[in-house]
Amino acid sequence: MTNPVKTVIQVNLEMALEVAHELELAPYTQLGVYCLEILREIGCPGTELPLNLQTRDQQLNFITGFASYAFGEVQSV
Repeated sequence: MTNPVKTVIQVNLEMALEVAHELELAPYTQLGVYCLEILREIGCPGTELPLNLQTRDQQLNFITGFASYAFGEVQSV
């Protein structure tokens, strides 16, 4: 018998890694916009990125961390 929890976590991990790979190719401006969307979704008002989301690496880690958390497995780029 297949463990359904393990199957879901594996699928979620694959989805999070897929998101990370796609965003590695995204332009810097798109990453910033996506970070702002995530921040608004979690209740943070504002139209500018905070100081800790100024670099491409910071933005990729934030987005990937959020995606992997949402998909059930915390990962980092």
